[in-house]
Amino acid sequence: MDKRSLLGFVLIGVVLMIWLYWNSSIQQEAMKNQKAVTDTLEQKLSKDTAKTTTPVLTADTTPKDTSRSGIIDSIMNKSGKSFYSRTAGVPGTPGEKIIILENDLVQYEFTNYGGCIRKYTIKDYETWDKKPLQLVDWKSGKELSLLFTSKEGKLINTKDLVFDGNYSEWQKVNLSSDSSFKLSYSLPVSGDSAQKILITYTFFRDKYEFDVEYEFLNSALFISGNKYQVVWESSLNMTEFRSDQEITYEEAFAHMGGELETLDATNVGEQYKGDFNGNTDYVSLRTKYFGLFLIPKDRKGDGAYLSGYKETLPNNGFRENYSIGLKMDIKNDKEERSSFLVILTPLDYTILKSYERDLERTMKFSLDFIVRPIAQFVILPVFKFLHTFIPSWGLVIIIFALLMKIVLSPLTKSQTKSMKKMSELNPKIKIIRDKYKDDPVKANEQIMKLYREEKINPAGGCLPLLLQLPILYALFGVFNSTVELRHASFLWIKDLASPDVILHLPFKIPIFGIDQISGLAILLGVSMFVQQKMTMTDPQQKALVYIMPVMLTLLFFSFPAGLNLYYLMFNVFSLADQFWTKYKKPAAETESGTVKIQPSDVKKGSQAKK
Repeated sequence: MDKRSLLGFVLIGVVLMIWLYWNSSIQQEAMKNQKAVTDTLEQKLSKDTAKTTTPVLTADTTPKDTSRSGIIDSIMNKSGKSFYSRTAGVPGTPGEKIIILENDLVQYEFTNYGGCIRKYTIKDYETWDKKPLQLVDWKSGKELSLLFTSKEGKLINTKDLVFDGNYSEWQKVNLSSDSSFKLSYSLPVSGDSAQKILITYTFFRDKYEFDVEYEFLNSALFISGNKYQVVWESSLNMTEFRSDQEITYEEAFAHMGGELETLDATNVGEQYKGDFNGNTDYVSLRTKYFGLFLIPKDRKGDGAYLSGYKETLPNNGFRENYSIGLKMDIKNDKEERSSFLVILTPLDYTILKSYERDLERTMKFSLDFIVRPIAQFVILPVFKFLHTFIPSWGLVIIIFALLMKIVLSPLTKSQTKSMKKMSELNPKIKIIRDKYKDDPVKANEQIMKLYREEKINPAGGCLPLLLQLPILYALFGVFNSTVELRHASFLWIKDLASPDVILHLPFKIPIFGIDQISGLAILLGVSMFVQQKMTMTDPQQKALVYIMPVMLTLLFFSFPAGLNLYYLMFNVFSLADQFWTKYKKPAAETESGTVKIQPSDVKKGSQAKK
């Protein structure tokens, strides 16, 4: 390996270190600037009123009167006369009724308070601490409501209103046997049966989705501006152990005109907003492994509103909170009906792709334009194919590493050959540098001429590694955010999507910011060291044998176990191939293509290595 190749490896290491330091510095800066985020959703959306006539939430900052008359006045001031009798907390309103519905995949809970969903539990998944995985934010308590301005100029959120439901209290419905069940809610406005808001939910037996239809009767009498929003006001519950890693993937989206608009709340204490008008295909928000999609079915939406902020949690944790709203215009104020598809699903590429609505575009990766094609068209299809007949994801990764070794084998052989030729050229290069030691430009010209004569590419030794970098980056994204690998165990590894921590340090390693030791990363470092010892031929580069394995081992301590397993097995297969090439192949075969050094090339008093 010549100096150019050495420089290539050093530059790769520097880039990796800068990348790791940059990621850790973002978290450190956020912790320095942290402050309590106390603004409610009403404050986050208030500026929208000044921009458009679409109704938005505003904060109520008036002093609270806790007397009975004060409470009634407060409710009246908030809801107006039209919705006063149906506002939660008003004497005489119906009590809360909850219904539980269950299909093969999920369990739902709905309430007549707002006609909203209050719990959504996915059966086949658990949280990191083995509890039921329930996605509706526990602080919000209910989601999926309507937002509009009343004729009295009051901002109405239907989650605050009490609906009539077509079920008995705590009724349980098994959708596997009663798949035709429809959940209906109705809300008379001003006690007038001619003015109503009707909500109808339709469920399915084996899907992570349901339909909702909103119907407005004589909406011109109680809705101002002929506009409303379908809103989901809080992010999904967090489900993973490391919140600071989970928020890396939390974002909100609006898909409009073939483009995906993204909102990412990156800094603590800042408000992030996106106000969009025009044909809207869907709005969405996601966590690391789960996503929510609100999709208009009968026609496209008329705009989208996204907002979010980042807050700190105990023990250096973080959370990003997002609200999404789908703007809709009322086309028929006598009887307006609009249907929506609501999907609450694991972010499985196959599931999202099956809807043919570009939902899979929300599965974004870092360096998305490079990583996505490799992840979606190479890694994920191969993984899924292998998993159809290999139940262990760990074995799938090992076989994938073997396949990649076979695919890259021609390049690896070219690399080995190039490195061997470069090693054999070192005496000639030394002669040239000694001869032109006072003229570096001339020396470089002669060295490049020598490369051309011997048909050697100085960068050829680094090419296979460089080609692997996009694959490694894609694997990093896949292992970090692919729900299929979540909590997948292998040997001592409990979760292939997280580091296999075998020891926690009482301090953090400088620059790297790491306080945990990974078993696979240590094995990976050992394999790198052995590989370097087998391939290194220049004594002047002996330090590289130790520097690169140590540096990369530290780097890989925080990487997903699946990625470390892949790289470890790839190195093991490479070592086996190198051992076979070096010790088992006939000598004539291994010596073919070597560069011979003629005595005439050697200065007087110097000797060429034969």
